[in-house]
Amino acid sequence: MYLALYRKYRPTTFDKIVGQEHVTKTLRNQILNDQIGHAYLFCGSRGTGKTTCAKVFARAINCQHPVDGSPCGECEVCKALKENNAIDIIEIDAASNNGVEEIRDLREKVKYPPTVGRYKVYIIDEVHMLTASAFNALLKTLEEPPTHAVFILATTEVHRLPATILSRVLRFDFKLINTQTIAKLLTDIFKQSNIIAEESAINLIATAGQGSVRDALSIADMCASFSNNNIKYDDVVSVLGVSDKQTIYNLGSAILEERIKDFFTEFTNIVKAGKNLLVTANDLTKFFRDLLVIKTCGDDLAKNEYNDEMLGKLKSLAEKFDVAKLNEAMQAFSQIEAELKYSLNPQLLIETTALGLLSADVKKKLTIQASRGEIVFDKETKDQNLNQPCHTDLQKQTENPKNQDLSKQAENKDLPKQDDITPKPLPNERVLWGRMLLNIKKQGNILLHSVCVELGKVKLENQTLKIFVPDVINYETLKKPQNYNYLVDTLHKLGYNLNIELVLDETINNEQNKINQLEHILGVKIELTN
Repeated sequence: MYLALYRKYRPTTFDKIVGQEHVTKTLRNQILNDQIGHAYLFCGSRGTGKTTCAKVFARAINCQHPVDGSPCGECEVCKALKENNAIDIIEIDAASNNGVEEIRDLREKVKYPPTVGRYKVYIIDEVHMLTASAFNALLKTLEEPPTHAVFILATTEVHRLPATILSRVLRFDFKLINTQTIAKLLTDIFKQSNIIAEESAINLIATAGQGSVRDALSIADMCASFSNNNIKYDDVVSVLGVSDKQTIYNLGSAILEERIKDFFTEFTNIVKAGKNLLVTANDLTKFFRDLLVIKTCGDDLAKNEYNDEMLGKLKSLAEKFDVAKLNEAMQAFSQIEAELKYSLNPQLLIETTALGLLSADVKKKLTIQASRGEIVFDKETKDQNLNQPCHTDLQKQTENPKNQDLSKQAENKDLPKQDDITPKPLPNERVLWGRMLLNIKKQGNILLHSVCVELGKVKLENQTLKIFVPDVINYETLKKPQNYNYLVDTLHKLGYNLNIELVLDETINNEQNKINQLEHILGVKIELTN
């Protein structure tokens, strides 16, 4: 039977556990000095070695001839405890055994002495899943356990444990493993497994593990199967669904240098390739962060991430922009990560974020043409076609105080009275909708913003802003009083004395919806050509 890499190469001694020296050194000294505690808490992110360390420790404290604090693996006790069915090492999954009855059963069985070694070790994984009653049942046993019993609690969410539990255990915090350490471990494992891998591929796998050895080894397993044990950089890119560094460079540099046609061309290729757009946004955030680091701290901190050729490109690009511009780009993409998880159209959200970074001068000069859903930019179009206001008569009427009718009061008592609203000249509907979206985002209403950003068509008519919604789900969401009132309140806060009407229009197609939304963001007219 095939064993996954993370199981096949699971450490059996403390010296093989990587990146947790602060934990392993302390545990080894306790074993060498015969100062074994009765209850331990191992907490930290997934895949950092909590359960592995617990198993090594359980065998080490029972070993007859420990070697530098680690189990020797040769004595009778070590051989007996190596089996998965060893009755002196009991592993309990608290996620599926989280009731008070299971803990009461544990309290009864803990009284019986070990059969092989000196200690009976209980490893309770995901201990934060225990119920309040189960924690209460565990308290007394943790405080005064039998001399032969040792408890090891493991959790990824230590904040969910009661203070009464935390005060009865020795706590060890497991940290995320750095990329270089994971890459070195992968290199050693590949050699032992006769797997050939490019250095760039190993670094990409290590980075994708995000500090988790288990995640990195699982990705390595998939890549080895995909490439028939000859892993190349492009193979890892394909398996992960990410974009290579050159593609991210092309995308990021196009945004910074405001080469919008190049940005849309590159981004359209990413979408057509089926890449994970959340990962793409994260990659862009990291790209701008790396540029910021190179700009402020030099390239030493980025040498392990990029080859010499790419590092040279990044240095040249970073020199062109100030810290404020790079920081603005980094923050813009980091702030949409939460919205991308809920967005029905992540492509549009990334595109509008990129367009939002354009300078004011470029926005004024751009005319957008859309051909069969693919955006083509033409910078040579005459300026007189841009920013033409919609509903000119309505705008003039609003600007003339004699024609204003401010007698109607807001129906919701929580909204400001219209007498208190300072009238403003109405912009065209595209600009007005863009200002509303920006205000909703600034107020931190992420869920409402993620719904509104999907909408693409609005219309000013008779002192009413009509919002056209292309699907029933979002229509019903916006109809809810708290959401509808929030939209009206947003308009009033911006100084516009308008009503809002929601219109369900399921005839709006995705292509037109996207074009309309880009109109609102850029404040220009989009011409659809055949």
